[in-house]
Amino acid sequence: MEDAATERDILVLTKTVAADSFPVERPGVIGVDRESGRLERLSPFPWKGTDTDPPILRWSWIHARTTPADRDGRPESRNVIGEIAATAYVDPKDGWRLRWPFVRAHLRGSLESMQQLARDGAATAGFVRAAVHESDILQLPLRLRFRCDSDDCQGPHELPILDQELHEMARLSRERHGQQWATRFRETWGRALFEKYDVHVLVSAYAQSPVKFYVAGLFYPPRATEDAHEHLHHVAHREHVRGEPAGP
Repeated sequence: MEDAATERDILVLTKTVAADSFPVERPGVIGVDRESGRLERLSPFPWKGTDTDPPILRWSWIHARTTPADRDGRPESRNVIGEIAATAYVDPKDGWRLRWPFVRAHLRGSLESMQQLARDGAATAGFVRAAVHESDILQLPLRLRFRCDSDDCQGPHELPILDQELHEMARLSRERHGQQWATRFRETWGRALFEKYDVHVLVSAYAQSPVKFYVAGLFYPPRATEDAHEHLHHVAHREHVRGEPAGP
């Protein structure tokens, strides 16, 4: 077992917010280690206000110094030491073709199969493909109701959402739309998302309760490959919403 700090390059798949009531969860990042290809959970991750410090993007490569996690028995968990540097970004062009390999290696058949892996101590994070029907987002608090796209699924399931992106979009919706925020939020992130996109749910077990899961993030490539015009629109939207420089 590793007992020393190591330098790592991690592709950020999602950033997660803290949960203050049982089961408690510290803010974190779940990503793919470049060298091993394994999922890794960096927790706790430095936060400032409503974002990480320094701010980093999902699908960006970061370089960080990590150590084996203390007080966290999940096999993917590691602690972060010192500065974190963003080094590159994986673009969503061509139907997210460049991103798919990092997800495909960690696909599981169902939430039930993830729960069994967690009981066995083998894995506590992975992707589950959501069925188009019986999948929707709920709010106050944010929750995702979904059925796995698998014959093994005994759902629908309803899991808390700790995905930082969704929490930030909900906050912006409240600021912009007032009392209509929930309706407008669900127009983008509710059932329509599952109808338009091939949604995969990144689920993670809690450190305090390793057989209970939450939604750590969503992977949602278009069901049809976007054309050049749609891709430019996607880039412009990312630049506007998150203040990023536009890319190719």
